[in-house]
Amino acid sequence: MVRLTLVTAVMVLPVVVGGCSFIDSGEPASVSKPPAPPPSPTPALSEKAAMTALKRYMLGINAANGKLNSGLASKVESGSAQQIHNAQYKVFKQNRLKIRPVKYTAGLAAAPKFSGYPKWFFAAATDTGSKPATRDILLFVQDQAGAPWRVAYAPFSRTATGPIASGVDVEDFPDVVPAGDPGVVVPPSKVAPALAEVISRGTRSPWAKQFAIGRLVKAQYQGLRDTREAYEGNNWTGTSQAVAATTPVYAVRTKSGGALAWFGIDVKASYRGKANAAGMTWESSDFGDFQKGFGIPSTVRSSITSVERNEVLAYIPPKGKGKVQIIANRWFPVSVKGR
Repeated sequence: MVRLTLVTAVMVLPVVVGGCSFIDSGEPASVSKPPAPPPSPTPALSEKAAMTALKRYMLGINAANGKLNSGLASKVESGSAQQIHNAQYKVFKQNRLKIRPVKYTAGLAAAPKFSGYPKWFFAAATDTGSKPATRDILLFVQDQAGAPWRVAYAPFSRTATGPIASGVDVEDFPDVVPAGDPGVVVPPSKVAPALAEVISRGTRSPWAKQFAIGRLVKAQYQGLRDTREAYEGNNWTGTSQAVAATTPVYAVRTKSGGALAWFGIDVKASYRGKANAAGMTWESSDFGDFQKGFGIPSTVRSSITSVERNEVLAYIPPKGKGKVQIIANRWFPVSVKGR
């Protein structure tokens, strides 16, 4: 893979990315000629454009995080990434918290090939601003020609350096994996609902045998059980379950013939208190009072509905070559309502 160095006033970022620019589709077909064939797929962006996108994001998100300003974040983020930061800013303002500045020091990236829009690429950058250091695996999307590149997913990994995952590698200019690809353990179109079912049902799900049951799956499954027990044990009635988020799935081919896939999982809860229900709170040692953060009472007594977003990056191996591995994730509630 080719290494580049991005030098700015605030960072040095080695990046691996493709160096081809966009290709024009040629002159319009005349009435006397058959329509021109569609252009061949080409890498999503050039080296210069990739460096510009990375620099713009890093500077922009630090500005937004410093002011907890959703308007600033919307200039460099979209989709799930923007939804999570919008929610974080609400909670951080109410609970008087701050976000550490992002300090990227090294990275890997790849530019998939496209013949139209939207286009996307990913960059895996080590963030030494986190303590300990982590790796943000950023999925950048450009909706149309001339539009800004914005981050749609930003899951992070505790493995801050080296390969994205053991035995997982991607070409400089990889192919996009079809949504229904039959050659992988779980097609990209089904990976989010399949994982959601495993989180909700555990080993009772028929999909469980296709997933490596690691830290994230265990924690989310146990969290659902704990939530149900807490509410039901305090005279509330309702449900909690994981579902596929409505955000897009992006999947790129790996050298092994498998796929790296970015997607979202939502954990939805809805409970109502009975006549003698106890008041319920929701607090975190890292983020403080979630209910206060979303503008509802710190103790709810009648009802509560919530949506917790998990951004996920998973490696999906070819059939017969192992199980789906969760490589990176990012969690935060994106909606909490109650009284």
